[in-house]
Amino acid sequence: MRKYNKLNMRKVVILSALFFAVSCKKKDNFVGANLQGDKLGVNVIDTLSLLTYTTKQDSIKADELSISTLGSYVDPVFGNTSASIYTQLRLSADNVNFAPTGTSADIEIDSVVLAFEIFDHYGTLEPQTFEVYKITEDLIKDSTYYSNRTFLDDGLDLVEVGSSVITPDPNNKVFVDGDSLNPQLRIRIDKSFGQQIVDESGSSNLTNNDNFLQFIKGVYIKTNNAFASGQGAILSLDLLSANSKMTIYYRDTVLDDTASFDLLINENNERVNNIVHDYSGTMVQNQLNDSTLGVNETYIQGVQGVKTQVEIPNLLNLKDSNIIINKAVLSLPVDYTSGAYTPNDQLLILRNEDGEQLFIADQLTYGLAVVGGKWNEDNSSYEFVITRYINNILKETYPNNMLSIETASSMVTPNRAVLFGTGSANKPKLTLTYTKY
Repeated sequence: MRKYNKLNMRKVVILSALFFAVSCKKKDNFVGANLQGDKLGVNVIDTLSLLTYTTKQDSIKADELSISTLGSYVDPVFGNTSASIYTQLRLSADNVNFAPTGTSADIEIDSVVLAFEIFDHYGTLEPQTFEVYKITEDLIKDSTYYSNRTFLDDGLDLVEVGSSVITPDPNNKVFVDGDSLNPQLRIRIDKSFGQQIVDESGSSNLTNNDNFLQFIKGVYIKTNNAFASGQGAILSLDLLSANSKMTIYYRDTVLDDTASFDLLINENNERVNNIVHDYSGTMVQNQLNDSTLGVNETYIQGVQGVKTQVEIPNLLNLKDSNIIINKAVLSLPVDYTSGAYTPNDQLLILRNEDGEQLFIADQLTYGLAVVGGKWNEDNSSYEFVITRYINNILKETYPNNMLSIETASSMVTPNRAVLFGTGSANKPKLTLTYTKY
C-alpha cells in the first residue's frame, strides 16, 4: 500500500486560518444566527443539512489491471454481479516444435490446464461453473477498454467435459509438479485445444508471438451460475503471477518422454475485465430510479458498481458568519454488523466540476493518511477530513457541487457498503470546528 507523509495538525490549523483571514460582513441567516451567540473561542457545529443519494459509477478503464476479477454472486441488497476475463496467451518460446525428431502425430496430449493464482475472494465459496471460449476478435495491446467491453468468441466451450464445476479454494496451497504453490483456480481444458496447437509444430503459427496471436487471439473465461440470494463469490486473480498460465502436458510416444509447454499470461498480454451488475428488484435499483430514497440509506459498490453522492446545500450560509474553519470532518455511518459482505476497506472522496470528478485539495496536498476514508470497524463508519475543501467552497474557489464517495481501486475491489441515510437515527453528518472572531 502506498505510504503518505503525515501532516502536522498545527499546519492544518495555520493553513485553514490563512484561507479565512479576510474581512467578512455579518449577515443574518439561520446558520449565522445560531453562531452569533457563541463566545470567542473554539466551537463545533454539526447541524448542517446533508443530502445523500446513489448513482451508478462512471465508465472505468478495465484493461491491463494489476488484479482481475472472475465469478459471480447474488448479494441480498445489491443483486447479481458477474465478472469475466478476456486475455491473450503468449508462447513461452519462439519456433516451437513439439516433435523435433518426428511429427505431431507422435505427440499425445495428457492434459491442458488453465491456471490463475487466487489473490482474494468476496462472498461465499459455493461451487461455480466455469466456461472458456476462444476469442475470434483481436485484443489490441495498449488500447483502452472499459468494463462493459465484450469481444467475439467462437461459442465452443473449451472446458473438458465434467470439469466445469469447481469450488474455489483461496485458502490452501496447491501442489503442481511437486511444488507447493499459492492457491489457484485450475480449469481443465479439453485436450483438443492442446492438439490444435501441437499440430502447428514447426509452422509459422508457432514461430513467434505476433504470428501466434493471429492463430490464437486469446481466451474468454466466464461463469454460468444460478445462485440464490447470498450465494457465490467474486475471485480476485493475479494474472501477472508466474503461476497464471495455460500449460499443455504431453508425451512423445516415440521417445517415451513426458514434457510440458506453457502459454503465458503476463504484462505483455492485453487483458480485459468485463463486469455486469443486475440490480433488478433491489433497493439499489429503486434508488437509482428515485434519488429521494437516499434519505433511508445509500450504497457504494466496487467493480464499477454504484457510488454515494453527498450535497451540502446550505454550506454557503456560513460565508458571512465571521468564523474561521479549523477542521471539517464528514462522517458516514455504515449499516453493517457481520457477514460475508464486508464494507470497502478504503473509500475516496471526489469533487465534481464541469462534468469531471477531481480530487479535493486535502487529498492532493496531504494524501489519504490525513484525509482518511478508511473503514473503521470499531465504530462502523468512514470519516473524511475535508478542511481545505470546505475553506475553498466558502471562498467560492470551487462551486458547491456534490461530493462523490466511491471505492478506491474500483475495478479490482468488489466490496460494497450500505450507508445510513440522512433520515436515519445514525445519520451522516458534517462536523465543523471553528473559531469565531
